[in-house]
Amino acid sequence: MKWRMIVLFGFLAVAAGNDSLAQAPAAKFDQRVQVEVVRAKKTRIEGGDFDDKKDRIILKVKFTNSDTAVAYNDCKAELYIWAEHILNRKAFLLLGKEQFTFSLPARGTHTFTSTEVETAWDKTDARFGAKYDGWVIVVRDAQGAILMKKATTPAWLPVAEKLGDLQAGKSYDRDLKVITMSNR
Repeated sequence: MKWRMIVLFGFLAVAAGNDSLAQAPAAKFDQRVQVEVVRAKKTRIEGGDFDDKKDRIILKVKFTNSDTAVAYNDCKAELYIWAEHILNRKAFLLLGKEQFTFSLPARGTHTFTSTEVETAWDKTDARFGAKYDGWVIVVRDAQGAILMKKATTPAWLPVAEKLGDLQAGKSYDRDLKVITMSNR
């Protein structure tokens, strides 16, 4: 318990209570750090038919610390790139999974560019493949506690801490159960 002494208009007031102003920096991370994810869109018509598409996805992730006094060191980020199957809209293909570490100085930024992932799809007559659906970012501190969870689709947030166990190239439902899909 912290004691505070406040002098107001010549009167002395003493207050006791939890010190909510001196929160640990980890508790403020999601309030003080903004994350911006931009997709480099490269969709081409490729394949056997005129309407077959191939997506090449590269994500640029930028963390910005708006706090003027607190730096965040030894952060570990996990980036997951998802695609939705054309034939089964409840199945999602984990296109890419990347982990990186970073430190974010006060009023500083950090930028990360993902490796390129590809997916091919067609949603007309000869339906096949999986189309880009979105991303999930989980940021942890050096001890592994989650500092931030962000996603393009809020449905991924309740299971975000379990995504580290998944394998890229496999298909899952929103409850992270493996779903077997054929290539075509």
